[in-house]
Amino acid sequence: MSTEGTVRLLDDDELPAAARLVSATMLGSVERQVTDDWAEHWRGKVNHGAFQGGELAGVARWFTADLSFAGPVLPAACVTAVAVASNHRRQGHLRRLMAEQLRSMVDAEVPVGLLVAAEWPIYGRYGYGPAVEACGFEIDARTARFTTLPTGSIELVEPAGLRRPLEAAHDARWRRTMGAITRNASTWDRLSGVAAWPGDKAEPGQRRGAVWRDADGQPQGAVAYSVHDSWTRNRPDGRIEVSLLVGATPEAERELWRHLCEVDWVSTVAAGVRGLDDPLPFFLHDARAAAALDRSDCIWARILDLPRVIAARRSAVPGSVVVEVVDELGPAGGRWALELGPDGASATSTDRTAEVRLPVATLGAACLGGASLTRLHQAGWMDEDAPGAVARLDALLRAPIAPWAPTTF
Repeated sequence: MSTEGTVRLLDDDELPAAARLVSATMLGSVERQVTDDWAEHWRGKVNHGAFQGGELAGVARWFTADLSFAGPVLPAACVTAVAVASNHRRQGHLRRLMAEQLRSMVDAEVPVGLLVAAEWPIYGRYGYGPAVEACGFEIDARTARFTTLPTGSIELVEPAGLRRPLEAAHDARWRRTMGAITRNASTWDRLSGVAAWPGDKAEPGQRRGAVWRDADGQPQGAVAYSVHDSWTRNRPDGRIEVSLLVGATPEAERELWRHLCEVDWVSTVAAGVRGLDDPLPFFLHDARAAAALDRSDCIWARILDLPRVIAARRSAVPGSVVVEVVDELGPAGGRWALELGPDGASATSTDRTAEVRLPVATLGAACLGGASLTRLHQAGWMDEDAPGAVARLDALLRAPIAPWAPTTF
């Protein structure tokens, strides 16, 4: 009789136990109310469980969101809450979970999977590559001086008044931002502060919101943030921590940053997770007043339907490359002729000689235009069979602005 574990979809009445497993594994709260709240949040998602001898040993779930390609849009499978109980590690449960999860994505005809990797070495084994980098910024509000005069107007709002303009500003930003995803209504309740995330112990009174309106009085940007009081040598040394700041235009975001830097008693504005090409430092006379911190991988991507993903891309210059993709767990493997240009792109199966050979994880890292394939080639992530082919592929796939995911999951 085989002792190998099994994987299946979880029933709704099994979600509280799954939430407790995930919270315990990720060193979170295992209070019954907290894990029950998470379980409720999971309902309607695709929740897989790994079992050993009838005992729940691991969990993985995904949900669907729309992924922006700064024009074209694709559905994406957003993977989260992946965990194996500490007493069931190194028994193959994660491998079985990830394989079954990938099959469910393919069956659902989702062309790309996304996840936030808690640890770098794990997900490349399953075809994911680091596609969206991010960094934080910390602004010295005492010295920050903006290069332009103020425009529009700022309205201070409570969470209930922030909810709608924050979502609207995000959706406008989403349309122009490679790598951004849409969020559902309950998530917007939490992002705006109308509702708390399960286990969130932040003081509601510290939450703030602001909306920027243009010269016509139309809301174009919004920010959710919290304030923290502190004094140093009898002088105010307050801190603002931004949860989410988004604008329909760069002007809207600039004016929101200006507002935060001009709040009385505040010396530091922590900008949260921003894209690598965020213009924030260059809004200032002295860009060093906004220091970039903690640059790291943020979103990893896994290509499942290569023709659909490539069709969503655009390139400033036309060109083509034949690639050999190795995909041991999914359907993206094979030899493909990639053609991209300003007006469209395609990936078609071909028997032409491959110019570049690479694992699907490497192509996943480049699929949103953020990774340098030349750099990855130098690191040994791919092989070049035709001189100059990697440089051509890099030029075709690199986005003019690095991708960014304003919200993670």
